[in-house]
Amino acid sequence: MKAMYKLPIFEGVLSDLVNEWRVPRSKSLAYFHGDESVHDFFSRRVGPRIADTFVSAIIHGIYAGDSRHLSVKALMPSLVELEQTHGGILRSFLPKLLNSQYRAPQSTVMPTDQAKMADVESRLNPALVKQLPSTSIYSFPQGLGEIVQALENELIAAPNVEIWKDSACEHIAAEYPFRLTLRHMKEPLYADRIIAGVPSHHLARLLPDLPHLAHNPAAHLAVVDVVLARHDRAASYELPVHGFGYLVPRSAKPNPHDILGVIFDSDAMPNQLEILRSETCSLSSQPFTKLTVMMGGPYWRERASLPSEEEAEERALRALHTQLGIPLTVLSRQVRHVRSRVLTDTIPQYLVGHPQRMQELHTIISTQAPWQHRLSLLGYSYGGVGVNDCIATAMDTCEAISDYELGLDAQPYQRDMTGLKEAARCA
Repeated sequence: MKAMYKLPIFEGVLSDLVNEWRVPRSKSLAYFHGDESVHDFFSRRVGPRIADTFVSAIIHGIYAGDSRHLSVKALMPSLVELEQTHGGILRSFLPKLLNSQYRAPQSTVMPTDQAKMADVESRLNPALVKQLPSTSIYSFPQGLGEIVQALENELIAAPNVEIWKDSACEHIAAEYPFRLTLRHMKEPLYADRIIAGVPSHHLARLLPDLPHLAHNPAAHLAVVDVVLARHDRAASYELPVHGFGYLVPRSAKPNPHDILGVIFDSDAMPNQLEILRSETCSLSSQPFTKLTVMMGGPYWRERASLPSEEEAEERALRALHTQLGIPLTVLSRQVRHVRSRVLTDTIPQYLVGHPQRMQELHTIISTQAPWQHRLSLLGYSYGGVGVNDCIATAMDTCEAISDYELGLDAQPYQRDMTGLKEAARCA
């Protein structure tokens, strides 16, 4: 097999990376209102070649988005801070005394962060804590729905909690106490506090007076699971390459099936294979290979209609043949299980200027009636689309709310009860 660094995609990459230290820091990114797209940031620092290939592929895989439109301050604040502090990414590896471009950072990590980490780790299984530093990804046996189910079970068991399902909120009166109109309920619900976890574009219809909630779009995409296995007990098809999977950059042409990437689940999460065996009786104990194909994202942003689940399956199988080289004979004889889901308005797209908009929204909720100390915005629409981001923000916000309600916080203005402080931090 040809060495990876000799592939055409890597041509000229090394020289672009080596010359990164010569590129001056951006002056506009140092200002509150300054921002630029992820694509522009990397084009400026390492050239369009890397930005069009590697960077666009990474953004496809994480955000199902277009790097030319997404905010670098929102998505990659640590890289922006490296540039502003050290004058460049490569310069950050130099000792401060040897770097003439070094500039002391304006923001520092809160001293309480380490204490919070220690507190969380103290509540986890010690064996799990020991594994975390060497773990790049993790999953749950039954998927992320396990988190929701565990939270529901815990809350239902509490004597002072009620959960109302199929009672969507249709209107919120912007006055205190808040009056909520719920579907299928004749009488309104009055609340002293609102903690909203719905996507911001849904919340925008309920709170039209608050700015920026409907600004960011959300990606439409399809996820197709494919399991290959022989009918007999012979070895299943062996993939031509092994690893986590691959991502398809914007510059990859042709890409008629709008593929964002493919995950090799059999390699990335081998322990989940036993779960799949137990749930898919037809597989029994036979060896098999599982892949997940992702498509859509920026390619479907302007589409009037989305493909059906059947069409998504067909696209996925054709892509596995044309992109990964799986023979048609294998796909026709060894596909034992296919499941597709066409998802609308999924991952929010933090467009350029997102931190500044979140700062403005944070200021309004923090200082203006009736929202002050009474409205919190949680979820993936604001300060990070990952599960870790959402959980960390929720824990911090709920702790601040609890301290405020119990009268334990002498300076409530310094605590974030809006849920937006982290999202606005790098504005």
